[in-house]
Amino acid sequence: MSKTAVEPGEMIENQMAHRQIGGIRDSIDEKLVTLLCRNARMTLTALAQELALSRTAVQARMVRLERDKVIVGYRAVIGERQDGGDDDSLMAVLSLTFSQRPCLPVVEKFRHWPEITNYYSVTGPLDAYMVVRVHSAQDLARLVDRLSAVAGVGSVRSAVVLKADFD
Repeated sequence: MSKTAVEPGEMIENQMAHRQIGGIRDSIDEKLVTLLCRNARMTLTALAQELALSRTAVQARMVRLERDKVIVGYRAVIGERQDGGDDDSLMAVLSLTFSQRPCLPVVEKFRHWPEITNYYSVTGPLDAYMVVRVHSAQDLARLVDRLSAVAGVGSVRSAVVLKADFD
């Protein structure tokens, strides 16, 4: 004889499985997303405690939310520098050619500009490289314009540093 009646616990499990497979978010999903938005580094254990679920259940929900593109990534929010350094956020390398010789009198005109962190005279088609730190792309554009206006500077090219591998 087959069993046609469904136990109440089975019915709830079947409904939950259907909702999760169908991509429907429930209040626990919403709370999980809220917790992760506040602190994406929360451990599975901490999330499980907050949600009153097992670590495995939380992990399964996170996998589903990622699969369904509800959670599309985690990120680090970078705060102010605490090492006493400047709050500069953009580094660039500028390449220079000079239109007059000797170069030293030209270099003396900008040697002490605060944006310049390093200066290198080089051989080859370029005369120098300099590393600069500024607050924004607009500040970099203003610095390049200011440097280009210095008598004796022939051309300035800039390259924004994307990643410093040896810091």
